[in-house]
Amino acid sequence: MSAFNALFTATDFLLIGHRGAAGLETENTLPSFQRAIDLGCAAIELDVQHSATTSAQWIIHDSTVDRTTNGHGRVKDLTDAELHKLRCTNNAAIPKLSEVLDVVAQQSQILNKPIGVNVELKGPATAAAVAKTLLNYPNLPVLVSSFDHGQLRRFRDLDQHTDVAPLFHAWHDNINDIASELAACCINLSSRIVTARRCEHIHQSGLPILAYTVNSKRAAKRLQQMGIAGVFTDRPDRFI
Repeated sequence: MSAFNALFTATDFLLIGHRGAAGLETENTLPSFQRAIDLGCAAIELDVQHSATTSAQWIIHDSTVDRTTNGHGRVKDLTDAELHKLRCTNNAAIPKLSEVLDVVAQQSQILNKPIGVNVELKGPATAAAVAKTLLNYPNLPVLVSSFDHGQLRRFRDLDQHTDVAPLFHAWHDNINDIASELAACCINLSSRIVTARRCEHIHQSGLPILAYTVNSKRAAKRLQQMGIAGVFTDRPDRFI
């Protein structure tokens, strides 16, 4: 089992492509993930949801397909067949989790270096299916995260080995307790709630912190000085 946690020691500052390279290519599509890898990101981040038939995990952020595809409706109400026919704004298909992991595994082999994947669980009933899919990729450094800490606990019950990280868009004083309960490898925070004092508080747990979504080197440098170990970015080209 390859650990996402090892990426923290492999680089001074972790650069993660947010939904691929969402500021350069249509988010959460194979061209977007490939662009992030081509630009040297140590890892990519993606969002996983279920369809009405729940036989596949689809990579899409919103609860509906309206914003990023030529279709309409809620992801959970559409079948796999319906989702398969849709095209994103760059004419790419909505990818499945296994398709993205296959690309990352292939690129990792070509580049002869580990490339991490942060899988964010969106919505109910994603934990079990993702845990099952990840069994097929034991050599990929994967981090599973979610704002739904209940879903993350469910994943941890099923998989005690894959690294996990709770996501926070608002500050919680018991943030370290939540991370400890999940046996997390890091904590993912909105960059808007990061302060030096909060970083110090989290570092008492011994865990690194990742911040989202950071699209300028100046902002990244300020966060790094406060103790952030890496950032999610839509614009990895600005960090070359």
